[in-house]
Amino acid sequence: MVKAKSKQRLGTILQEAKLITPYQVEIAIKEQQEHPQRRLGEILAEKGWIKQQTADFFAEEWEEVIKQAQQGTPQSLGYYLREAGLINDFQLRAILAEQGQGRMWMRIGALAVLKGWLNQSTVDFLLQHLHPDKAGDSPFLKAK
Repeated sequence: MVKAKSKQRLGTILQEAKLITPYQVEIAIKEQQEHPQRRLGEILAEKGWIKQQTADFFAEEWEEVIKQAQQGTPQSLGYYLREAGLINDFQLRAILAEQGQGRMWMRIGALAVLKGWLNQSTVDFLLQHLHPDKAGDSPFLKAK
């Protein structure tokens, strides 16, 4: 299991999750230096590089989410994807409906990648931190 680092910087977390690039962080930090009252996540969201909800999730909730995972009480990946604003309610319901109808025997993260809603690196990052026991699992589910 990946240990929670002591208050990791938002830019680092978002880069590790492949949600933003080092160049985007550099630009946002420069802007933040000019306007110190502004938060990094706010600048990144204003530029359209991530959603404000995503910035807030990783800035304000990520450390607690990691603790829950380490205690063995994480929520589902779909829950975190929605909470972080990486997929919306409609997208999550669509994935769950396809799984429930037996049309797609794939895991939520794999389906979100297949549909172009997420990149695989982001799913891998989240699984590694939140569900390390499932990080190496097949993207396919067993037939019910």
